[in-house]
Amino acid sequence: MSPSYCPSRWCLAGVALSLVVGLTACTRSRAEPEQPTPQAGASRESGSGQATRLGQEGPASIWSVSVNRVREDVARVGQVIVVPDERELRAVDRLTGQDRWRRPFSPDYRYSVTGDLIVVIADEEEQLEVLDAATGATRWRAGDAQDVVVHQRAVYHRQCVGTGSRATCALVARDPRDGRQLWKLPAGRSAEVSDEALGGQAPYAPPATPYVAVRLSDTTNAYTTVAVTTGRAGAGRLPNRAWGSFVAGDLLVTTDNSLHGNGTDCTVVITTVNAATGARRWSGEVFSGRTEKGECAQQLAHDGSGQDQIGTGTRLVAVTASGEPQLVDLRTGRRAWESATSGVPIAGNDRSVLIRHTTDAGELTLLDMATGASRWTAPDPGLAAGAVTWRAIVTDSLVAVSGRKDNRPCVFVYDVRTGHQLGRYPGYLAGAADDWTAVLFPAEESDGLSLDLHTF
Repeated sequence: MSPSYCPSRWCLAGVALSLVVGLTACTRSRAEPEQPTPQAGASRESGSGQATRLGQEGPASIWSVSVNRVREDVARVGQVIVVPDERELRAVDRLTGQDRWRRPFSPDYRYSVTGDLIVVIADEEEQLEVLDAATGATRWRAGDAQDVVVHQRAVYHRQCVGTGSRATCALVARDPRDGRQLWKLPAGRSAEVSDEALGGQAPYAPPATPYVAVRLSDTTNAYTTVAVTTGRAGAGRLPNRAWGSFVAGDLLVTTDNSLHGNGTDCTVVITTVNAATGARRWSGEVFSGRTEKGECAQQLAHDGSGQDQIGTGTRLVAVTASGEPQLVDLRTGRRAWESATSGVPIAGNDRSVLIRHTTDAGELTLLDMATGASRWTAPDPGLAAGAVTWRAIVTDSLVAVSGRKDNRPCVFVYDVRTGHQLGRYPGYLAGAADDWTAVLFPAEESDGLSLDLHTF
């Protein structure tokens, strides 16, 4: 799906986090009001200390900053935390919360991080701008940038001259460091680079691959492969399926859940070919999980994880027909492992897989990505994954998930190795990395929000 149509990893995060101004604390008993609009001139001072909140367990925040409405997850780039506020992108000091810089953008913007750079995309204005994360200075910008997709080694967009049926279009790849054009290919008016990936987590750009999946023609509904650095066409080619296409390692992959009973049996059909040569590799079936009501999840990673698929390299995490998580090699179809614990994968990274009893309810279990062994189990966080505020983030050091305590939204944080609960915080999950978790909470002295950063 093209970014112009707002993929779930951006849409859901924006919707979820934009609802939280009216959120009450875990210990408050009154009903949750609708989100108010921040008043003009409201205080936006940064870097204030934060006392322990009522209902909180774990370390107090090291700082708290005022925001209007956080549209996507916050991210760490070097020594700054990037905060995507409603009409501006800002960076604050990782240790103090003091402002480093602020840049105004249109309300529809989104952003992606690649290396020490921030790519800001305004889809409606068809503009992209690349910023230095440390200073906020513009490295380069491009206009007429449609359907922008950001990877670690390239920024892709469609560029058109003219309108309607007379438009002449091309797909363009640029070096994220300086905007230098890497290649340009003639393309149809709806041509696009696939924005799906195996592994990675928004807003960080997905892992680098030697090829990228592109759809060049308006008349042929198929994805082909193009070398990232040269634009040279590979021989890999597959029809565009119901779910989508992506490159994993040296493979072009398509996924489709509409071939068996319109997906009611939870079957996911996978087809792979070599991206360079087009040689057929494995084609077969895996399964998605089920909800508490027994319905098919029809996804291989939960929207609230910021991921399209969980896995690493050419290995994909899915579910068996009987409901156990499995790791499948997409080259051969061989099963690297099958978990002894039933459950549905909901989030992960290249070392760990977080599963839940069903896709929307039940206890949590963390599996080792290499072996499938269970590391630990935690109680049901209490928030249905169908809620727009559901989030789950797995890092090398911690796991952060949305939950409810005493019928109030909270964030639970666990140690990756032991499952020990590091903290429980009233509010909504707004981002996490190896040593920190960001939580949104209604500001006490304004109509906006407080963004609290907790370190571990």
